[in-house]
Amino acid sequence: MFSKIVACILSCTLFSTQFGFFGHGGRRDFEAAEFSEIFYTTYTGGKIKVSVDGGNFCVSADEGVNVSLVLYTASDSRMADAYSANSNEAIYPVAQEMREGALYYIQLSYELNDMSFYVSNNYVIRQDDAVKFYKSPVYDFNVERCSELWVDDVSLAECLEPQNDIECDNPSVVSYAEQICEGATNDWEKVFDIYTYITNYMAYDNVQLDDEAVYQDDALLILRRSIGVCEGFANAFVALCRAEGIPATVEFGIGLADYDDMLRDDLDEDETPDHAWAAVCIDKQWYFVDPTFDIGYSYDSDFRGAHYTEIGSAYAYYLLPLEAFSYDHKICDADTAHSIEKTGSCGDNATYSISRDGTLTIYGSGVLELPYGCNDFSKVVFDPSSSITVIGEECFQDCDLITSVVLPDTVSEICDRAFYTCEDLEYVYLPEGLDEIGKSAFDYCDELAYIRIPDSVTSVGAYAFDDCSRLYLSVPSSLRRITNQYGNMPYCLEVR
Repeated sequence: MFSKIVACILSCTLFSTQFGFFGHGGRRDFEAAEFSEIFYTTYTGGKIKVSVDGGNFCVSADEGVNVSLVLYTASDSRMADAYSANSNEAIYPVAQEMREGALYYIQLSYELNDMSFYVSNNYVIRQDDAVKFYKSPVYDFNVERCSELWVDDVSLAECLEPQNDIECDNPSVVSYAEQICEGATNDWEKVFDIYTYITNYMAYDNVQLDDEAVYQDDALLILRRSIGVCEGFANAFVALCRAEGIPATVEFGIGLADYDDMLRDDLDEDETPDHAWAAVCIDKQWYFVDPTFDIGYSYDSDFRGAHYTEIGSAYAYYLLPLEAFSYDHKICDADTAHSIEKTGSCGDNATYSISRDGTLTIYGSGVLELPYGCNDFSKVVFDPSSSITVIGEECFQDCDLITSVVLPDTVSEICDRAFYTCEDLEYVYLPEGLDEIGKSAFDYCDELAYIRIPDSVTSVGAYAFDDCSRLYLSVPSSLRRITNQYGNMPYCLEVR
């Protein structure tokens, strides 16, 4: 889904979130969260409740879980104090080691069935001598975006179906799932085995990020190669879960990789995804997982050849609740087949509606400008009475679920990056009468199969069809040079 520039940025900071936020920041005003407890789920389905009460941080876990805590300052990850317990319940007086105006995180470590686990996403502040959970700036936003993670039977059944790059019905994917989950007796064990397989036996592909070609992230390819990047790991996890009859979906958003990134001023407005992860539903409860942040190896190459580096796999981002997940993830959208019904304005003289089945219908005239971040639909329909003339700049950018678009005959201009990184888009009808296609209009639409540029087009911007490696592009002779300087040429260029 992401351009290589964005993916490279992610790779530079990829694993820092496993161990808390690094960096240095000045004094800030930290808001206390409305919630006072967070419930974590163990790999067996058990619960661990962490809560704040006065100056204390409290832990209450199922029997057989032994816990310990370490308190860190968030700005530099320095240890402020450590606490241990040989039981499943404990009260830790952390406020006495905290200062007002600073942000801290508490790493919770525990043992279960001779396995060790930890979670670091417990961010706290001291306020009037009491310890409070810190409220992430994106928490309310995430609550709203997660409202489409429904648990009714129809919606869960939709999260079992194959999608682009999630070939859960492919016999090879099914075979992988059966082998990975062999011996598992319930969904908790199956999901844990799948996550363990990805994080323990796959590697983050730094080589792929430097490749000039557009990389492919379909689940089967990732399973065969055992290397990939964030979206590939998410696709593989979801495909394996669905193959085992467990509802799951890929999610896209922003990975907050350090202390200053988490607190930056423009975070509320930013809806430019740079990361992918997954959500899985077990016993009609949705949980968040990020296999990339827990991945065990990285894959590199130099003049001596390819090599793997062990990083150390973990389960720090396994089955997290939304309260904890929101500290370093901003959820922009989930690739569910359904959508939340909504209506709104999309230009001076245009409106839109989105139906439950994911159909976007456009009404009105003039310039079409979808609101920033409006991309939770899978079909695009123009009302017969509409007369849209311009597809606005970045209008459909990152609309990952649309597979085909038929533009009405009234459209004369497609602006810059109008369909940028629409990764599932396979076909677009461009009408006769179209005059101009803007820069990078279809860049990184790596599933595009066929485009016919009409004879009426007089101007095509730079890189309009770059990084569309499967595209059969038919152009009039006047546009024979439009692919000059492309980094990744279309599969075939037909000059009429």
